[in-house]
Amino acid sequence: MRDLPDIKNQLSVKDLFDAFKMQLVKDFEQSNFPSDFVKALEPGYDSVHTTLVSELQRNGKKTDLNLMTLLNRIDIGEAQLKKYLNENKSENHFKVIAELIIKRVLQKVVIKRFYKSK
Repeated sequence: MRDLPDIKNQLSVKDLFDAFKMQLVKDFEQSNFPSDFVKALEPGYDSVHTTLVSELQRNGKKTDLNLMTLLNRIDIGEAQLKKYLNENKSENHFKVIAELIIKRVLQKVVIKRFYKSK
């Protein structure tokens, strides 16, 4: 699991974390996934990751919720997902997916902020 020190630091910055939560809610809601858990998230990678894994496990098995729809909305492609799952075979797949979601949502927030400041 690469680049975690940077992610851990970024998720501790309040305004960046607030923007991360807003983007996470948007992506989850537009994929018809419950997003009520996002309000209670605490800053920091470990807290976000643990909560996200729990939510994915709880909701990923429901037939009316499609995990691939969520991943597509967040912009995590099937090839990227397969590659990451293969690289981390010993990990629970929900842990790997949660990390990908955190990285991609944070990346979206940082890119938006960068271009707004230009």
